[in-house]
Amino acid sequence: SGGSVGIGTGSPAAKLHVAGDAQVDGNIAAKYQDIAEWVRTGERLPGGAVVAIDETQPNQVVLASRPYDTRVAGVGSERPGVLLGEAAEDKAKVAHSGRVKVKVDARHGAIAIGDLLVTSPTAGHAMRSAPMDLGGMQVHRPGTLLGKALEPLAEGQGEILVLLMLQ
Repeated sequence: SGGSVGIGTGSPAAKLHVAGDAQVDGNIAAKYQDIAEWVRTGERLPGGAVVAIDETQPNQVVLASRPYDTRVAGVGSERPGVLLGEAAEDKAKVAHSGRVKVKVDARHGAIAIGDLLVTSPTAGHAMRSAPMDLGGMQVHRPGTLLGKALEPLAEGQGEILVLLMLQ
């Protein structure tokens, strides 16, 4: 039917449509490298925008806008490699792991490859995490980490590739 294959369905809605459970005894190859899911939101979330759990609504996210926010929940994803859940008008694709482009703000400090990133005061953007001195040990604030920079940004705002690893 138009080049689409259906397993368990006579009218496939995608190139490969499996109606029922699937088991894969090998690898699944995906062009894009993040894992995302459909999450409720009350606003439009652009790709690469950093999001946090909404304090006012259950099971919903908003653009992150506070530095070192422990509510950090992921990043808006335009083309996830794996997408979980079901689409709806009030939902957006939010990546929570893998490699994805992220909006960053280097006005709070230049970002180097390998830097740990956190939410920034710039809505929807991440910034470099500055460690705290805790008894002579440099420690990054628990619960605030979004991921590691895979590309640098010396100044201004932009998008860089980030390895998401919420902690």
